[in-house]
Amino acid sequence: MRKIAFIAAAAASALISTVSIAAEPAQQRFTHEGRTYVYTQTTRENGKTLIEGHEVDSHEKFRLLVDGDHVRGTSNGYPVSFRTKGTVVASGAAAN
Repeated sequence: MRKIAFIAAAAASALISTVSIAAEPAQQRFTHEGRTYVYTQTTRENGKTLIEGHEVDSHEKFRLLVDGDHVRGTSNGYPVSFRTKGTVVASGAAAN
């Protein structure tokens, strides 16, 4: 369960930056402890950000809804919910 929370937190943390608007969500990726994750992010009309993706080798999926500093959703079929240290905003320039 700790691994699932970390994956979700890492994906959400990759979004901390400035706001970027794109017509089609671009696939982004990051690597942690030798595992690569790909995801897309979409800003919804209500200001929340949807992050959807998977781990490349295992195809374990995650779907997170970010509302300010609160993140909730699922990771590999398990529910996750946590707060970040700061507000998470959609970004077109997520760190790898």
